[in-house]
Amino acid sequence: MIPRMRPPLLFLLLAALCCFLAAALDPDADVKVTVYEGPTECDNKPARGKKKNDEDESLERVIPDSIVGLHFTVYVDESTVGSRETAGLRVESSHDKGVAPSFPVGQGRVIPGLDRGLIGLCRNSKATIIVPPYLGYGPYGKPEQGVGPHATLRYDVEIVDIKPPVPNEFKKIDADGDWRISRKEAKSYFKKIGQGVNLDSLWSEEDDDGDGYISWEEFKGAKGSEEPPSVRQRELEKRQKEEMEKAQQKQKLAERREKKAREREKKARDAEAAKILDMYSLMDDDGDGKLSREELGTMFKQYGQEMTDEFWEESDPDGDGYVTFEEFVGDAGKGTKKKEDKRKSDGKKELEEGSSGGDDIIDMDEL
Repeated sequence: MIPRMRPPLLFLLLAALCCFLAAALDPDADVKVTVYEGPTECDNKPARGKKKNDEDESLERVIPDSIVGLHFTVYVDESTVGSRETAGLRVESSHDKGVAPSFPVGQGRVIPGLDRGLIGLCRNSKATIIVPPYLGYGPYGKPEQGVGPHATLRYDVEIVDIKPPVPNEFKKIDADGDWRISRKEAKSYFKKIGQGVNLDSLWSEEDDDGDGYISWEEFKGAKGSEEPPSVRQRELEKRQKEEMEKAQQKQKLAERREKKAREREKKARDAEAAKILDMYSLMDDDGDGKLSREELGTMFKQYGQEMTDEFWEESDPDGDGYVTFEEFVGDAGKGTKKKEDKRKSDGKKELEEGSSGGDDIIDMDEL
C-alpha cells in the first residue's frame, strides 16, 4: 500500500487563513443592527391634529431621506480582519463635541453602511451597527484617524430626533432623473399640475450658463437635501485625495528618516572600516596585501610586547604563513577589502601573480 502523504502544516495554515479572510471580507456581507435600549417597533402615523409629514412634526421611525439627528461613537470592531492592529480603536465621537449632528439618510452624506443601518430605527433608541469594510472606509481606510484598510467598524448610535424629508420639487420635474430639467420636462410637469408657466421667463431666470437646461445647482425652488452624484462624487474624491496625500506625505517622511538613519549607520561603519584598513596598511611594510609573521611581530614590538606562537596560530588559521586582511578582521572586513583591491593597478596585480609561482599562498587578490 502506498502511504498517504500528509500536507505540510504551513499549507494547511495558509488554506485556513484564506478561508477566514474570504469569509471576513465577503462583499455580500451586510450591516448588522442590534437595538440594545429604547423602542424596537415604531411607525410614522401622524399625531391627531397633525398633517402627514408636517415639517414641524418629528417622525418616530427613520425612513429614506428623513433628517436624522443622532449621537454616535465609532470604533474599529474587535471582529475586524483587516487592520487587526487597530481592533478596538475609538475613531471619533459626537459626544466629544457635545453636538448631535443631523443629515438626510440614504443620500451619501455618510458611509453606505451607516446609511443602511439607520433605516428603520426608532426615535430615542440606542443601537450598535456593525459595518463591513466594503460599506465603510474600504481599501483606503481613514489614515488621518488611524484606521487602516479593510477595517470592520462598529457604530454606537442614539437616535435623538427624526424630521420628515425636505420637499423636492426638482426631483418631481426631472422625469428622467439626469439631474437637469429640460423644457419638455418642465412643460409636462406644469401641465400635469394644471399650472401655467412662462418657460422663456423661467429659463431666463434660472438657466445661468445658457445651455438650455436648468441644473440642480441652478434650480432656485425646493430641491430637497439630496445632491446630484457628481457633486457628492467630487466631494468624496476630494476627501479621498486629501487623505491619500496625507498618508503619502507621512510615508515619505518616514522613508526619509529611515534613509538618513541608514546613511548615518553606513557612514559610521565605513569610518570604522577605514581605520582598520589604515592600521592593516601600516603593518604591511612591503605592500603585498598580506602580513607576514615578521610584520605582525614588529607591530607587537612597537608596543613593547612579544607575539606568542599561540596568537600567530590563531591569526593564521589556514597555516599559509601569512595573515590576510579577512583573517585580520574576520567577515566584517570583506567590503572594505574589496575597496582596497580596486585601488591596485593591473600591472601590479600581474606582477604579484607572476611572482607567486606555484605556491599555495592565498593573498588578497586571489580572494
